[in-house]
Amino acid sequence: MVSERLKSSLIFVLVLLLGIGLASFLYFYQIFYKADCFLPGVRIGAVSLAGYSKGEAAAIIRKHIEQLYNAPIIFYRDNYIYNTKLADLCGEIDIKRLLAEVEEKERKRSLLSKISNMDGLKVINYPVKVSYDQNARTKLCEVWNKELGVEAVNARLDMDLEKGLVVLPSKLGSKVNEAATFSGLPQELKGFESLKIPITMAVVHPEVEEDALQNMGEIAAFSTWFNAGDINRSNNLYLATSSINGSMLDPGEVFSFNHRVGERVVEAGYRDALVIVGNKFEPGLGGGVCQVSSTLYNAILLAGLPIIERHNHALTVAYVPVGRDATVVYGLQDFKFKNTTGHPLYIRALARGGRLQINVYGNIAAKKRVELTTVIDQTIAFKESRQVDASLPPGQEKVDHVGFPGYVSRTFRSYLDQEGKVIEKEKLSTDYYKPLDKLILTGSEAASENPAIEPAGEPAAEVPGEKPAEPTSNNEPLPQETVPLDQSPPEVGI
Repeated sequence: MVSERLKSSLIFVLVLLLGIGLASFLYFYQIFYKADCFLPGVRIGAVSLAGYSKGEAAAIIRKHIEQLYNAPIIFYRDNYIYNTKLADLCGEIDIKRLLAEVEEKERKRSLLSKISNMDGLKVINYPVKVSYDQNARTKLCEVWNKELGVEAVNARLDMDLEKGLVVLPSKLGSKVNEAATFSGLPQELKGFESLKIPITMAVVHPEVEEDALQNMGEIAAFSTWFNAGDINRSNNLYLATSSINGSMLDPGEVFSFNHRVGERVVEAGYRDALVIVGNKFEPGLGGGVCQVSSTLYNAILLAGLPIIERHNHALTVAYVPVGRDATVVYGLQDFKFKNTTGHPLYIRALARGGRLQINVYGNIAAKKRVELTTVIDQTIAFKESRQVDASLPPGQEKVDHVGFPGYVSRTFRSYLDQEGKVIEKEKLSTDYYKPLDKLILTGSEAASENPAIEPAGEPAAEVPGEKPAEPTSNNEPLPQETVPLDQSPPEVGI
């Protein structure tokens, strides 16, 4: 009898416990798995969402983000202040995706963790990472560098009239340290009313320090003369000279004359002066610039540097020997050379008192003994022509311009040892120069009594079609053709 009652009691207790367990399961299932509200202690970006539905949470998060995005952010350095806001620095946050990710993490959170935190004393925080726009950061740094940055100054060479070649010291620069500055911005969305962030600057070291120039010296120099009384041509020559003065070339860098000097236009200050057009001299914008390029060409040849691009004039010019000119035409013909010394190169160019002087400075270990020679393979005689000039009285004659022969020439560069012996020789170019015909203006009567064209001197020679023969021995000195001063063409040329 007793055992039956005990048995019934046990069954009752078991059924009761099973019911309680089932009820508890259904309760917690509804609370933790089926409920549309966030559990106690849950926060997103430090915003409590306990008890709120997903729709309500989305509105709360959106409002919170808008407040943070519009909160003032002040970047400062010393007395400089720059105001902005978070919305200008980062992109929008996908709230729907954010809530979906939190919901998935909550679903995976253990039941024990959820049950043990029913009082909400433990914070379950899901941080919201802030993604900053790199373009916005870069633009801000550009603005700040204009206001706060300082350009580093390379050590450079200068010529003192008393001390000679001197080294001007380098100067440290500064620029915004982007990483350090923006590290002060919040990496997660948290509540703040405003932020004050210091702008951090980084030291910028110059590319060339004084130590790199201690062994610098002149490795080549060349000068030419010009008529300072020719105002327009001298003006052009001064402008081009100033453009290349102080140029520095890093090791391996290619120098472009046209790039350094720029286009010869009126806006740049250039004027009309005589230039070579075809087979004659005519006024043209920028006349005189080619004397600068030709003077530089000779200085570079003496420095032993390789020539990348060079062109000769159609006619010979007076300021450099035959075969050693370098004409330039912006956009068409350039003069280029390369710095192969392994050290920086500096160019000093100065024009005054009718003299154009170019010095090339580099590491003195790169200085070479160089000899330039030219062989005249053919001289092409000029013709003499007469042209009627109505402004002249009958029978009177006037020389419009003198004639000058043309040439076919070869130019060589020889490298010498300390004893003056040739150790290497290279052919630089084979050049053809047209003759410049002599023109005599005559009055009407004189013109009728004389033929229109008369040969002067030797008959003009035809230019050979074949390449001129090379010298028979590289060890024999090559003759240098000297052009008589009274036969020099006008001192012109672009």
